[in-house]
Amino acid sequence: MEESMNNTVRNDDPGMDYPALFSGLPIIRSENEKELVRFCESNQRCVLASMPWAASEIAGICGFSTLFHLMYRHGGRKIYMPKDALRFAQLYAVDINDVDYKKLARRADTSGHIELPSAWGVFIAIRRAAMQMAMRENVPSQELTRTFGVSMRNIRMIRSSTGKIKGGEPL
Repeated sequence: MEESMNNTVRNDDPGMDYPALFSGLPIIRSENEKELVRFCESNQRCVLASMPWAASEIAGICGFSTLFHLMYRHGGRKIYMPKDALRFAQLYAVDINDVDYKKLARRADTSGHIELPSAWGVFIAIRRAAMQMAMRENVPSQELTRTFGVSMRNIRMIRSSTGKIKGGEPL
């Protein structure tokens, strides 16, 4: 392991594909956030399936970078879904077309709001998906604790609660 220029520890072990950024929520507009976006994009199917529906829909439509920036500003609370996409784009600085916006707005409650999860909650879901992927690849438990910042007890709990992953692939 070596320290990079932005003072974060990076795992340069060629056998370990999971960066050390999973040990904590990255700072907005940092290299770690860019790396997290790249990870999410390259593992989109697994990551989208692990996130709450609103986060998954927004990331699937607008991209992970837009999702993270929206969550940093408005996450953990209800956001208003106006009647049209243009107004939504003005309110939240999100580029979204009318067709995709209507898909998202259909899920609004009776007062026209959706619950946008917190950045931390979504990060935890992404980290859990990454841990499950690493477990499928038989990454040693000690490496999982270093990479993902979790305890051995937490790893045992995840392994026992997810004895089988979708598709019947055991951990």
